[in-house]
Parts: sequence; structure tokens; C-alpha cells
Amino acid sequence: MTNEQMVSCYDEFFEMVWRVCYVELSGRQQDVEDAVSDTFLKLLKSCNIESSEREHIKAWLIVTAQNTCRSLLRRAYRKVVSLEDYISVNGEPEDSQILSSELSQALDGLSDNERDAVVLHYYFGYSGAEIADLKNVAENTVYSWLSRARKRLEKLLEGGD
Repeated sequence: MTNEQMVSCYDEFFEMVWRVCYVELSGRQQDVEDAVSDTFLKLLKSCNIESSEREHIKAWLIVTAQNTCRSLLRRAYRKVVSLEDYISVNGEPEDSQILSSELSQALDGLSDNERDAVVLHYYFGYSGAEIADLKNVAENTVYSWLSRARKRLEKLLEGGD
């Protein structure tokens, strides 16, 4: 991949990759920035992707971003900060941040496959068949994930869990 092609991909897909990382990492800004950088670095290192395959690159970036975020979350050295410490540094969250925090927490309550299906379908507009191709599963499996995820999110967001 040439520098010109890389810049073009970065310009075209940055916002999408950032959103995937934001959802996966529950909005932790520094982690999101690290994951986005790592994802595009992986794209640069995988020189076998042709620039004419834009849909393939888009799908590859989504899956790579999700995997990068999950790897980041598994690292043992991650520091846990108390809510009081966070508020003392960042101040009280605004109402819109609380809502997105509630949604992020609800999405964290889903399995990885259910969360991926919800994000890909409702946020990025992928069809069940396209998600099935990305995840290498049957299309009906994707619809099962979406159905379970909707029921679980309804319960979590209503405070039932």
C-alpha cells in the first residue's frame, strides 16, 4: 500500500474506525486513540490489500479495530480509576455523556457477537447477510444475535438487570 493510498483510506475510514473503538472501549478517550492508531498501523503493515477493494478494506478495518480493542482490554496492566478520582480530574459528566455512558454499559452487557451484530447492523447499516459474511456464520445466526441483543438491551436500559 502506497502512502497516497494509506492517506486516502485514513481520510475515508477514520471516523468509522473511531466509532467502532469508542463503542468497544466504552468511550475511554485515550484508549480509543491508541486503538485507532494501532488499527491503521496494522493496515499499513498489511501491504496485501489493494486500494480498489474499498468494501474489503472497510470490513477488514472494522474487524481489526474490534480485535485491537479487545486485546487492549485484556492487558493485565490496565489501571482502574475510581469514580471520585475521575470526577476530580474531569469534572461532572454532562447529561449527554451520562446517556452514552448508560448505552455503553448496556452494550458491555452483551456478548461480543451480539454487540458486534448490533453495532454493525444499527450503526453502520450492514445487512444480516453482510454481517454473516464478515463473521463467517450463517445469516440466521446473526438474526438470533440481534434478537437476543434487543431483548437484553431493553432489559438493561429499563433497569431490569
